[in-house]
Amino acid sequence: MQASSPRINTACYRCYKRKVKCSREKPCRNCRLASRDCEYPNRDRNITIAESYLRSLEARVANIGHGIPADHPPLTPVDVNLAPRTDPQVVGNNLSDPLVEDPTSEVFVSGLKQLHSPAAVFAGPEFPTFGASPVTETQSVQRQAYEYYHLDSDTSNPSCSFKLPPYSYALILLDRFAVFIGHDWHWFKRETFRRRLDLTYKDPKAKELTDRLWLCCLLVVFAQGETYNSEPVPEIHLGDGITPDTTAQNDNQAARHAAPGTEFFEQALSLLNVRYEDPSIEQVEALNLVAFYSYSLNRKKAAYMYAGLSVRMSNILKLHKPCSSPLPAAEVEHRKRIWWTTYCIDRMTSTEMGLPPAFQVQQVEQAYPDDSMFTPEEAKEFYDAETLTTQVQLAFIHADICENMRSIRKDNTTNVGDLTRSILQRLEEVRARLSPHMSFNVDTGMPLAMKQMPDRCLASVYQRYHQCFVLLLRPLFLKQISYLLAGDTVKSYQDDLKFLTNTCLRAARTNLKIIIDLRSCERMTRFGFWESLHLFSGLMILSLAMSVNSRWPGSCDEKSDDRDTYDTAKKLLDEMINTGNLGSKGHGQMLADVEAFQTGLFTAHPGAVDFQWDVDEWINQLLGA
Repeated sequence: MQASSPRINTACYRCYKRKVKCSREKPCRNCRLASRDCEYPNRDRNITIAESYLRSLEARVANIGHGIPADHPPLTPVDVNLAPRTDPQVVGNNLSDPLVEDPTSEVFVSGLKQLHSPAAVFAGPEFPTFGASPVTETQSVQRQAYEYYHLDSDTSNPSCSFKLPPYSYALILLDRFAVFIGHDWHWFKRETFRRRLDLTYKDPKAKELTDRLWLCCLLVVFAQGETYNSEPVPEIHLGDGITPDTTAQNDNQAARHAAPGTEFFEQALSLLNVRYEDPSIEQVEALNLVAFYSYSLNRKKAAYMYAGLSVRMSNILKLHKPCSSPLPAAEVEHRKRIWWTTYCIDRMTSTEMGLPPAFQVQQVEQAYPDDSMFTPEEAKEFYDAETLTTQVQLAFIHADICENMRSIRKDNTTNVGDLTRSILQRLEEVRARLSPHMSFNVDTGMPLAMKQMPDRCLASVYQRYHQCFVLLLRPLFLKQISYLLAGDTVKSYQDDLKFLTNTCLRAARTNLKIIIDLRSCERMTRFGFWESLHLFSGLMILSLAMSVNSRWPGSCDEKSDDRDTYDTAKKLLDEMINTGNLGSKGHGQMLADVEAFQTGLFTAHPGAVDFQWDVDEWINQLLGA
């Protein structure tokens, strides 16, 4: 007697077609008696996928079905649409979407191989369509398995020698790095990094001593830490009693001394050999660190290119997609956070250069950082997820502001609120979602509890938050000035415009007070490019507001201590310049131009100046800063 096969949960094709009862064996009784082939349909398996991936598919279907971007992106990364609501921009948005079908030959051949599979032939009434979605990880592996000529430079390791700082000083530099920017982004696994640092110093046989990529990252961290460990030192000149020319000393200080950390950084670059055909997350970490430190040297183009290379490598590694392979939860989260850090740095550098980023947010399928799945040991590798999530949301909004700024500047209608309402709403949503331990009123500066925190991460978050207001509303602030100079009091005092310009002024004033408080607790970044940029932006707006009020009293909501705030903040910018911060030097020159120009403009007789020409040109120059 023939042994029966295990029962199957569905009828075979022949019994189903003849509408007879199937024994659900292999073969079934009816097919066996009739000596016919017995085939069963393949049932879909229930598998677990990330909710974020499902939401991204829904977002794609919605975009294809409607072709119209949403009013504003929600606070989830997978369905963010940052395109301005104009027809030409919608076309551009469609062009930047990921390709629906992968055109490579390898994927086509992979599809043919799947056709040979019985699972594909008997999948049911609907045959599979290949290339209808982005390449799966299996297809990606097949596509990357190609032969290429190896170059000597791929594996060349030119000899070099250098000295690491003493262990005690190395720990100080790592601590300064953690206090100033370690919490802002996810640079690496923090406990793993500290453990490898200890091995580098304490184990003469440690592999870390020959790992060039590790040493590169370590040296850049030292370089960055040294920029935050640079305090002004007194210079003593003993001689015949002649008073030294301190002005000349300050002017020449930047020329005589290299920027802090430069020696470490140059050593790191000598160890950085990017393996273009062999990408890795470790290389992405190194490129992110190098890109960020480049701004300490005011090397904007270099930072932009390092950041772009990091994003390209992340793209190859598919860090922007949910990980479908069975990896530990901590490794999945590490990949996710490295991606978001890479994305934000690319956005920051591209915006500063006025150039397009390497990756569009519409292509991102990752979820936000999440702390919930960690064990206590795994949690030590990461900082707070909410901080990085807030940084990502502000990066989305910042990018949207830059893409919409041209429309705001050119609009001549009286209903200016329509141009800014959605972005202002998103900024308020970000603020409202902050946890109690992150939510502070900083209108008058940093509260005591915020100053006593072990790091300055939250101050950086609030600076970026208020800088979004300044960038968004600055064109309207200057537009109000142009109306006042032209004598058009109806437009200059319309409620919407005045409310928005005062909002811009409050944000600028708040950032100045935050930076002043950071200096009082020794946490201002003297060589920080972004801090200098926020300082300059706030000084420019406050300077303009005080000049406007001196000629048209009551035009702006001026505070009694605005002059003191301005003078103190300007001294901080001068302090940055005197320490050798070249980014601050450029900002100081632009601020001097603003002060000189507004002095002549606001004191001129109305009939003696072609206001429309002067102000339009001024707006173009200032908005390019």
